[in-house]
Amino acid sequence: MTLPSQAPGTATPQPAANGRAGADPAHGGPLPQATLLEIAGRLINDASDLADQQIELAKLEVAEAKDEAIGSAKKLAIGGGVAIAAAVLAVIWAWTAFIWFFNWLGAFIQFNLFGAQQSLAWIGWALGVIVPVAAAYLAYRRFIRAGISQAKGIFPPLPRTRETLKEDLEWVQTLRTRNAR
Repeated sequence: MTLPSQAPGTATPQPAANGRAGADPAHGGPLPQATLLEIAGRLINDASDLADQQIELAKLEVAEAKDEAIGSAKKLAIGGGVAIAAAVLAVIWAWTAFIWFFNWLGAFIQFNLFGAQQSLAWIGWALGVIVPVAAAYLAYRRFIRAGISQAKGIFPPLPRTRETLKEDLEWVQTLRTRNAR
């Protein structure tokens, strides 16, 4: 029986035993007997399959690395927030407590230096700078450096995809050199 859209005398394609359509004509038969169009079809289909496989592998690797990247970003954000808060609080506290204390103390402690009266009021300013610097350094050592080292472990991304792409490139290069002879 022929369908109305089919030309009379042409056979209808029979489904395979698994219910799917039969083999793709571009992939049927031995390669030496294939026409140029069949070879081009095989090449296009194989390249498409290879690209699909690489995309799937890349998706898997991105999904695996996503959680680690989020964790390191959280550590960096927490460390930066703590460092900023510590720096602000330390500066406020240091500038109000130390400077006022040593200004007050400096009024009582005076000494002669090269024939002029000097006081120790500058110590308050020095401590007002040292405390925030020490807090920022501790925040860097505890949080920021740990987050950076964790982030370095994640990147460069997609190592398996890179490796398979290198293998594919080597395979294509060997085919090119073999066919060029």
